[in-house]
Formats: sequence, C-alpha cells, structure tokens
Amino acid sequence: MAYQNARNQAVSSADFAKLAHGILQQRFVRACVYEVPFAYVVAVVANLNLRRGVFSLAYALVSPRTLAYTIFAYIAGIACLAIHAHTFHVTRAAHTSHFPRLQRLLRRPQATVTVVTTYVVLSWLMLMVHVRMFGGARAWLYPEGAYGPPQLNPAWLASWLFATCVGVAYGVTLVTDERLQLAFPMLEQSRIHALKDRLPMSFSRAFGFATSVLCKFWLAYFVVGWGVYRSVCGVLARIFSTSAYNVASPLFSASMLAFWLHTFVLVVLTWEFAHQLFEIIVTEPTRINELSVDRNLCLLSGLRHTESPLIQHLAFQELYRAAAFSMEQRVEILTDIDRTSGTMWTQISAECIAVISAATGQLKAQAPAEKPKPAAPIKKGDAVDVRAGGAPMADILQGRKPAVPAPPPAPAPVDLFGVEAQGLEKYVLTTLRDMLVRSPLGQRILRSHRAQSTSVFANFQQQVWAIRSLIRLVECSITEDKYGVVQTDIARVLETLFAYLIELERSAMQSDGSGAYNVQTANRQTVAMVQVVRNALYVFTTSFYEYLEALKLPPQQAKQLQAFANFSA
Repeated sequence: MAYQNARNQAVSSADFAKLAHGILQQRFVRACVYEVPFAYVVAVVANLNLRRGVFSLAYALVSPRTLAYTIFAYIAGIACLAIHAHTFHVTRAAHTSHFPRLQRLLRRPQATVTVVTTYVVLSWLMLMVHVRMFGGARAWLYPEGAYGPPQLNPAWLASWLFATCVGVAYGVTLVTDERLQLAFPMLEQSRIHALKDRLPMSFSRAFGFATSVLCKFWLAYFVVGWGVYRSVCGVLARIFSTSAYNVASPLFSASMLAFWLHTFVLVVLTWEFAHQLFEIIVTEPTRINELSVDRNLCLLSGLRHTESPLIQHLAFQELYRAAAFSMEQRVEILTDIDRTSGTMWTQISAECIAVISAATGQLKAQAPAEKPKPAAPIKKGDAVDVRAGGAPMADILQGRKPAVPAPPPAPAPVDLFGVEAQGLEKYVLTTLRDMLVRSPLGQRILRSHRAQSTSVFANFQQQVWAIRSLIRLVECSITEDKYGVVQTDIARVLETLFAYLIELERSAMQSDGSGAYNVQTANRQTVAMVQVVRNALYVFTTSFYEYLEALKLPPQQAKQLQAFANFSA
C-alpha cells in the first residue's frame, strides 16, 4: 500500500534521489516496527526457565516481566537502528598503512566515539534491567547485618566493568571489521527468507562474542582487578567512611560468571538482530525508477547522483536488476533513442564505463614506475630525415658516447611515525619497523604496502554491477536492439574491460618486494574482480560466437578476444 501511494504521489518526478529519500524513510519506520517481535523473542528467552519444564515457556510468553523486558530490549534495538542509520557507509575504507584496523578507528573519530559510547550506555541499561529482574550483586556490603559503614561490593564493580568492556568491544568491532558498511545482496530475496538465513548466524555470533569477551575480561581482571578495586575503594573512602574486610573474588563464583554470560549473550543478541534487520531492509532492491513515468531518465539521474553513495549504489542495483531479469526494461532502454543528449543506451553505458575506467586509472596510478629502457644505439646514416637546427641528427651525435640513463631513485620507505621523529630516534623506529615488516610475524599481523590497492575496490559492489549490467545489455542486444545502437559501442566496451583486466592481472601478480606474492585482502579482492571481468568477457564471447568474424576490432582487442574464443584466457 505504501509503495502504491508513493507511486501515485511521485508519478511525475524523475529525480531518483528525491524518490529514494522517501522510500528509505519508510523503510526505517518499518525496521522500527519489525524490531518489536525480535525484542519479544529475546525477552521470552531471557525469562525462560528450563528447570520448570514446558510450563515455564507458557508462563514466559505472558509474564509481566517479559513485557517489561520487551520494552527495554526494544529501546536498545531502536537505539542500534538509529546509530546504524547515522554512521553507516557503503564504500570500503582504503588501507593506506600497515595498521588498517587502527586506521579505520581513527579515520572518523567522531563516528567511532559515538558508536562506542552508544553501545556502552546500552550495555549499562541492559545490565541494570537484568539486575532488577533476575537479581545480581548488590552495590554495598554491610558487615554484622545492617550495622557499620558499608563497603563496595567487588562483584558489583566487576559487573559494571564487564558491561563497559562488552560495549566498547562491540563498538570497536563494528568499526574495525567494517560491519557498518552495507553488504548488498546479489540475489533478491524476501525479508522473511533473508532473516531466516541470518538468524542462526546471529545466535552463533552473539554467543561467541560474549564468551570471547568474558574469557579475556576474566584474565585481565585476574591480574589487575584487585588493584582496580582497592583504588576505587580508596577514592570512595575520601568521600564517606567505608569498612574494610575480606570478601570473595567474583571471578571464582560460578553463579556470577553464569549471570554475566546469560546477560550479555542476550544483550549482544539484541544488537545483532538490529544490525541484521537494518542491513536487510536498507539494501534490498527499491524499484525506485518504477515510481516515475520516465523511469529511464529517473534511473539515469540516480546513476549520476554523486552526493550520496547510497543513492548511487541503489541506482546501480536497480540497473543490474533491470538488465538481468526484466526484458521489458531492457527493451525500453535499448529502444529509447529520442533524447537530445543521446540515446539512453549511450548515456547509461557511459556511466558504467566511467566507473570501470576510474578503477583502471587508479590501478595504473598505483603501479610501480617502470625502468626506462635505454635507447637503441644510433648508427651513422640513420635518422637523416630527423633534423635539429638544420643539421642531421647523426652528425650531432657523432663522436659522443651514448648517454647512460640514470637509475631510477629508490622509493622512500613510508614513515609510519610521522615527521615528529628526527635523528637517531627516527632511524631506530624506522629500522625496527622495517625489521618487523620483513619478519614472518610481521607478515602475518601487518599489512604490506600493497594494501593501498584496496582503495580501488572501495566501491567493489558498484563495479560488479556496472560490469555485469553493461555486458548483459550487450548480450541481449542481439535480439532486443531494434535500432543497432549497441553495435557501434561494442569496441569501446571491450576496450574498457580489457584495459581493466590487464591492470587487475598486473596488480594480482605484483610482488611485495621480498620475492613472495601477497595473499592479503587486496589480493583476494583483485582475484575476485579478475573473475568478474573474465566471466563477463566469456559471456560476450559465447553470445557473439557466430558473429565474431563480423566484428571490426583493433588488432590488440582482436588478439585478446581470440584467447577467450579459444577458451584459453
């Protein structure tokens, strides 16, 4: 109904971004509505007591405590949706240092602080709810009954410190693992099927994350916990009087450890549900261009939109969906030739080629400088037609030794320690850094300098959509291009794809300077993109196999295409 209302209201608009903003606002409202059943499920699991059998489940479904927990879990879920809507991104951060995870934390410090602070506050809120509902450590202990000055309960302090660690760890993980980057699905699924596939992963991730943080916190608190506790007590003793007596450590209380695990598995599960729900709803196909009378022009405006990467990604997603699965829209694109700025195919293909060419240019810019080849010796009598100032070039060069080209300057090592370090300090730090990078341990935990090439794949998914949409339209032009608008651009499309493939293969085979080839993230992404481009070229070859001889291509492209025709590329 909402989709039909939006179509009726915006039927005359061809602004893809304007229509997209309205659709995305509706989707956020729907995500808030869908969060209710997830919060209820978490509340039922929290109030379930397996020792009481099946009657415990029946009671947990209608318990007032379940309703109260649902409200607080829903508040936490809405906060997670809001923070995702405020800090998400669709492009991958470029790795320009040896410490990419640290670089992601520092690239947008304000967003990082916002995310971490939000999850710490939510962790405190849910801990307070669990203590009130299911019991927990009291803040103060009183010796001899209720008489005498109180003392801070070490179990209470440890619980709140653990809640803080869980919130900080989850927020930092979201940023460093790029989980705030939207992952667009390649296949169109209903929300129910998409959620069904992700629910088991959410349960597994919540339990694994809570268990991992608990183990690390136990070890850290075992070492420094007593000192932290005594320090806090010393600060409180300056404010009011407290008593001192020996108390048991919460780390050796099985009931306390079980309480922590039960509490924060449910807390992280609430966060995971909100994360998966937001990503599914925001990244599903929008069909925005179908809301406009001129849907081709609407789609083109989205492809050209540069203010919001999300809007542009949604437009390329729509283009891929139309090119791959909708014959009606393909025919409409290929037969739309009555445009003052060119045919619709020309304009759409130009946007796709621009995305691919930009990536090709970035790969070329990151390629190592080639050593200049020495010029061939000039013999006497050669180049008589080439003159400088009226004299033959051979006479000018006669009697002179050929100039030996100077060796290229060695590239300066990247200084990770900034310009502040000078003299002996800079030399020592740089030497230690280089030793660590060359060591086997450094190769495992640090990124090589080739991690810079991941900046080419900041819009990896957009490049995949552009390549597959372009080649799909070319493939279907055999039967659906009534006016032959695609045939004149086949050479340009192949030239773009072959140029990109050459740079990708060069980047994939580039060594890190030590003789060993990299198997870092940059290489895996490069190999994946190589397969995308090769598959596209094989699709073209098999589709135009009977017409390859009729194609008029430059010699270099014809030679490259022949390798695909022989299935030897």
